[in-house]
Amino acid sequence: MNTDASDASTDPGDVTEEIARLEVLVRAQTGRSPSTIESIAAGLGTRRFYRVRFSSGDPASLIARIEPTATEAPDPDQPVPPAWLPEPPLEPLRQFLEDAGLRVPHSIAHLLVEGIDLLEDVGGRTLKDVDEPQRTALYREACSIVPRLQRLSSTTDEIPAFTRVFDHALIETKAWKWLHWTIPGLLGRPASDEESTSLHLVFDTLASLLDAAPRRLAHRDFKAENLHLVCEPAPNASASAAPTDQIVMIDVQGAFMAPPEYDLVCLLYDLQVDLDEDFAMDCFHETLPDLPDPVDAEAAALRFDAIATVRLCKDISHLVHAGRVRKDTRRWHEIPRGLALLDRVTGRLTRTIPEIQTLNSVIHALTLATGSSDSSRQV
Repeated sequence: MNTDASDASTDPGDVTEEIARLEVLVRAQTGRSPSTIESIAAGLGTRRFYRVRFSSGDPASLIARIEPTATEAPDPDQPVPPAWLPEPPLEPLRQFLEDAGLRVPHSIAHLLVEGIDLLEDVGGRTLKDVDEPQRTALYREACSIVPRLQRLSSTTDEIPAFTRVFDHALIETKAWKWLHWTIPGLLGRPASDEESTSLHLVFDTLASLLDAAPRRLAHRDFKAENLHLVCEPAPNASASAAPTDQIVMIDVQGAFMAPPEYDLVCLLYDLQVDLDEDFAMDCFHETLPDLPDPVDAEAAALRFDAIATVRLCKDISHLVHAGRVRKDTRRWHEIPRGLALLDRVTGRLTRTIPEIQTLNSVIHALTLATGSSDSSRQV
């Protein structure tokens, strides 16, 4: 069997050993011998992925999704963020969504003890890769998935996602990362006491504002990169209907209960896709009437900006941390877009939350710092 141990984020020896273990496991679970097992470059997280190919038979390939096992000892020189709830396993949530008619990768095997899922290979083409004229229609279709998710319910004993609630504690982790990762990582100095006090005040205000919102099931990372496109007949289409691009959600294990606007923020204010602002807001307002909870448009827009502020601070912080600490600068170029989006939403929020101007001032300083030179080369 040929192998490809090309994932630069993992030691080549570890990859080779893991591929050998996967070969045995796949043969036991499918009764088929792989022809190749290739490491897939993952995102900024620690989960690992492999594409398993077969020389004959159906399916021609599948994806092995492996949970991180070894935990590195923390660097005593690096601050450790406050912990929130750990992500539960992929099942039974994946099956719950599939049973509800939502398109997710089919499961070949769920091996809880081994921390491995063998899943349908939905390919590498995502909503991030689509240009006009398809982009407009597919983004609106993606928005239509959000109300469908929000109409789902289950007992918390059956589906752990319904016990995981967007709350003050989670918001506090994002404030911490901004203070301990973003400001030092981009400005080269610790956050000042005044910056720390101001940011905590702002985030407490945002958390209190969002507390009043209903909570519905959210994907939690509903962005273009996690919305794959598979050419197949639409659900309930006639046998003669031509296949078209269907959206398949991946990375669903982090789902939780959040305000109704949460997934729309993830999709429409995505650091990896430079959506036209007017189009993004059109998609947002067009989706509101379909949400299961009655939503006042002005209140929804305010919550959108509040969620966007919190999430963008987190997203930028993760990019800075990856670059400065883990030396992974693959997505460093997204930081300026993140700061521009953050400046946009905090500017809108100043009408309702005047104290957010202190965060806005820091954003301007960070924007100057990232624009004055190619700061990624200073990592």
